[in-house]
Amino acid sequence: MPHWPAAILFDFDGVIVNSEPLHFQAFVKTLADEKIDLGEAEYYRELIGFDDRGAIQHLYKRRGLILEPKTLLNLMTRKSEAMMESIEQKRFEALPGVEELVRGLWRHYPLAICSGALREEIEAMLEGINLRDCFGVIVAAEDVTTGKPDPQGYRLCMKMVSDQIKKPLEPADCLIVEDAPGVIKSVKAAGFRVLGVATTHAAEDLNHADWVVKALQPREVHKQIPRLQVETP
Repeated sequence: MPHWPAAILFDFDGVIVNSEPLHFQAFVKTLADEKIDLGEAEYYRELIGFDDRGAIQHLYKRRGLILEPKTLLNLMTRKSEAMMESIEQKRFEALPGVEELVRGLWRHYPLAICSGALREEIEAMLEGINLRDCFGVIVAAEDVTTGKPDPQGYRLCMKMVSDQIKKPLEPADCLIVEDAPGVIKSVKAAGFRVLGVATTHAAEDLNHADWVVKALQPREVHKQIPRLQVETP
C-alpha cells in the first residue's frame, strides 16, 4: 500500500470534541426521571462507544429492568433534547491538537466521521469548532441498523468515501481513529488499522490498536505513523 492510508475515518465524541461529559450529564438528567442512577465511573467504563439506543439498552439489562419500546424511544428523545441544549450553550470544545491535525491532513486524504452520536449533534459541534468543511462523509447513529461497537458504521463510512472518491476501498486501505476499546477490537477484527487515542481510556486499555497516542497533536501522531502526510506546525 504505497499510498496508505487511502482514507482516514474518525470517531467523534472523545476524539474530535470533548463531548463525553455532555453525553454523561444528558444521560444523568434523562435517567433521573426513571429513578435510575448513573455514576461517572460506570459511564466511562461501560458506555463509551455505544450509541444512545445501545447505552440505554445496556443499562436496563445490567439492572435487570424491562425496557419497553415506547420507553426506549422516549428516553432517546429526551436525552437528545438535553444534549442539544448543552450544545446550544457551547459547552464543548475541540480536543487538544485536533484542529491542527485535521487541517494538516485534509489536503492529503479524504476524511470522514463515523459516530454513534446523532447527525444533528455532530453537525452542530463541527460547525462550533469550525471543522465542518474538512469532512466529506458523516455516518451517524441513524444511518446504521446496528451501532458501535459493531463495525457496520465504519464499513458504511468506507463505502461512502469509496463512492465519493470513485476508488474501491478495503478495510486495510483505511486508518480509523478511535478512543473506545470495544470498538477498536471489533474494527481490527474487521481488517481496519487503528490509531487509538487515550482521551477517555488509559493507553494500556487500547492494546488492540496498531498505534496509540495520548492526544491528537500532529507531531505526536506523525511520530507514531511517520508515513502519514501531515503538516506539523
